[in-house]
Amino acid sequence: MSVEQQYRDLLPRVFALYPSLASKRVKETHREVTHVAHGWYMRCHRGVEAVLQLERTGFQEEAGPIRRSIVEHVVALKWLAVEGNSVSTVLRRGASHEAGKRKDALQTANWTSVDLTDFDAVVDDGKDLDKRQDNLLQFRRRCDEYGTPHDWASYLTEVARFHPSWESAVPYFRVDEGSVILTGGPTERIGQAGFCLIHLYEALVAFHEIVVDAPLAQELEQLEREILTLVVQQRRDLGLSIPPELETRASELDRDISEERTG
Repeated sequence: MSVEQQYRDLLPRVFALYPSLASKRVKETHREVTHVAHGWYMRCHRGVEAVLQLERTGFQEEAGPIRRSIVEHVVALKWLAVEGNSVSTVLRRGASHEAGKRKDALQTANWTSVDLTDFDAVVDDGKDLDKRQDNLLQFRRRCDEYGTPHDWASYLTEVARFHPSWESAVPYFRVDEGSVILTGGPTERIGQAGFCLIHLYEALVAFHEIVVDAPLAQELEQLEREILTLVVQQRRDLGLSIPPELETRASELDRDISEERTG
């Protein structure tokens, strides 16, 4: 069985875990942002479902904006898990700033279908709040503080392919013996299950951090073991080098599995 298929086989297990987790009591340090955490997790959960559905119909290339959104929301959940209730202040500041920009844009466009006074309460809500963490409204800063180099690399990869650019055009033509041949879509199909599984798992782990008594600790640890085993196997199958930290973790996994089999 291919690694890609094994990724797919693990996805239903990860999908099934959140409903029981969402009903658990959250830590007091995170109570003010529980609804935000739920909303961000569901963005990841349903985003993964959307990517897989688009893949089934041949639109995996056009799913790039959704994959970017998943990466952004995974990092946001990691931030929320670490900082808890203080995230709400940053989000209110961000909502205030964005509402002001939208109001200005609507005024410039002379839209009459919107009551511009509806924006005022949101704008005013953020004016007197602490602005020292406004830099965390920027994804790069948030990623540097709470994400990983993999998150930033994934984000830039997706951005490069869906903003108007050479990268965004490449899937729809090919060069054959010096001639450019236009195509109706990408000819190469790249499996989405690995991306979807890993990011959905990370989103679930981040949400799990805010729940009292870590009710899914054993299930998540077992899933980590299985996912990392597949990641290492896939890299070996493709002839890719394995990063030192992953090699170390892989060795630990191999030892654990060996001990389980002999024990």
